[in-house]
Amino acid sequence: MKKPLSDIHLSVVVTVYSETFSVVETVKRLLALDRGYIMEILLVVAPRSSEECFEVCRQLEKDFPLVKLYVQKMTPGLGWAYREGMANAKGNYVALMSGDLETEPESIDRMVRKIEETGCDCVAASRWLPGGSFVNYDKVKLILNWIFQKSFRILYWTKLTDLTYGLKILSAEAAQQIQWEGTLHEIAIETTVKPLRAGFTFEEVPTAWIGRTEGVSKNKFLRNFRYVGMAIQTLLFYRYKKSS
Repeated sequence: MKKPLSDIHLSVVVTVYSETFSVVETVKRLLALDRGYIMEILLVVAPRSSEECFEVCRQLEKDFPLVKLYVQKMTPGLGWAYREGMANAKGNYVALMSGDLETEPESIDRMVRKIEETGCDCVAASRWLPGGSFVNYDKVKLILNWIFQKSFRILYWTKLTDLTYGLKILSAEAAQQIQWEGTLHEIAIETTVKPLRAGFTFEEVPTAWIGRTEGVSKNKFLRNFRYVGMAIQTLLFYRYKKSS
């Protein structure tokens, strides 16, 4: 069932770790395509970020009324940042993305359009759909990513093609009622598979992953095993049902 744009009030959670020009461009590109659905842009900044980063984020808060600066309270880590951002979001939908431009800001508008078209609960951005792509992605990680997607797509019996990407939109119920456990990058798959297990409806749109030009990724190779552990644990033990 279609959903009117007027019924979509989106909180965009943008995780930030010392980015400067990347987070500025992220905010500007989000606002450039906003058709009135963005309710707020929450810049969830890691407390160990550089002072220059904090200055940039404070200036963005001054320049754009929709932008709000939130300093991460819990132990630094992407999972904590996502969890705090979701808990503090005020919209009826919550977008999750990073401020390093590896997540494409333009995908947010495509995801909102998908909600308008289908009325779905959640939308995932997929690098594996036609029209999606990887730019400057490690070749070994790309092969392992492909194997992972194929394997867990079967185990979860889902049409989704990209279970591990953090760029997505969740309904407020999914974002705030599901009990999240991820503290690092495994939150990216947790925010896909737990809503799936709970019965929330998912759609996908293509997106481009583009390697960052600012800063260094904290998602080290060995952390990929945390994705596997989270996916298996959720498949075997997670229980939650969305409200009717």
